[in-house]
Amino acid sequence: MKKSLTFLAIFFLAVLITTTNGCKEDDDNNDPAPNPDEVAFNNADVNNGGRLYDKFWASETDFTSPSDPTVKIDDIKNYGDFYRCKQCHAWDLLGNAASYIDRGPTVSRPDVSSLNLFAKLASLSNRQIFDRIKNTGGAAVDPARTADGTNTSLGGNDHPDYGTILTDDQIWDLVKFLKKGVYDVTLLYDINTTGTYPSGSRDFTNVGKDGDAAAGTLFYKENCAGCHGDNGRDDENGQVIDINVDIGRSMGEFAREKPYELQHKTRFGNLGSSPKMLGTDHVPIADVKNMLKALANTTNYPDLN
Repeated sequence: MKKSLTFLAIFFLAVLITTTNGCKEDDDNNDPAPNPDEVAFNNADVNNGGRLYDKFWASETDFTSPSDPTVKIDDIKNYGDFYRCKQCHAWDLLGNAASYIDRGPTVSRPDVSSLNLFAKLASLSNRQIFDRIKNTGGAAVDPARTADGTNTSLGGNDHPDYGTILTDDQIWDLVKFLKKGVYDVTLLYDINTTGTYPSGSRDFTNVGKDGDAAAGTLFYKENCAGCHGDNGRDDENGQVIDINVDIGRSMGEFAREKPYELQHKTRFGNLGSSPKMLGTDHVPIADVKNMLKALANTTNYPDLN
């Protein structure tokens, strides 16, 4: 009798284990497939996205040629500002109401958008941003369209058809930058504007806001002084460094006059520069704030002239 009970116990235990394993296998087989948008976004390169936003055809990005082989790269390069994201949306993504309030159209560039892209991004999903870059039926690459930014009848203000220019992976890099790589510049400085676009004016105060100037000096020396000098202007012999002459500003002036641009280039580089400046990847906003705070000091970081 005891042997029979032992056998039954073993039998039922085996059934239980088999049933449990079967349920587990069923659960595994029913796991939802990964969301392709989520996979693409997670695999995207935020730093490459920041560089693509600046000048996607630069050698520092992974761009080699337009995705549509019928599109001529020279037609893009020769009218570059009509195709650069930063031209229409500005380095700060605030459009024509902030740092670009005075950047009106010329024969070689279009109007700046009135859209506050920084604010708009919060209400858009990753897929919506991707679709708005790629699938909005934008204007084709055409020198006739981009011949004169002051002539709106030419359509130079139209959103480019990036679906014929960039690959899906590159567009996802842009999406990741727009979602994860954009700073809220109101945390870095105050901007004061007068008038309206395109004849308005702006100036900057409180550059670096509540940053730590000592920490900013250390960050600058570790990442920037090797090329731009300890004081943002001169070499060890007190001679103005050629790179700063080429820029037309000392690093102090750059921070005080164009903090909106410097915050971007600190992280993603000054594309096409020689020697190459690739920026410093994954920089917390506190580091940039501290650096701007240090560079705001006109004694430690004097003007070029």
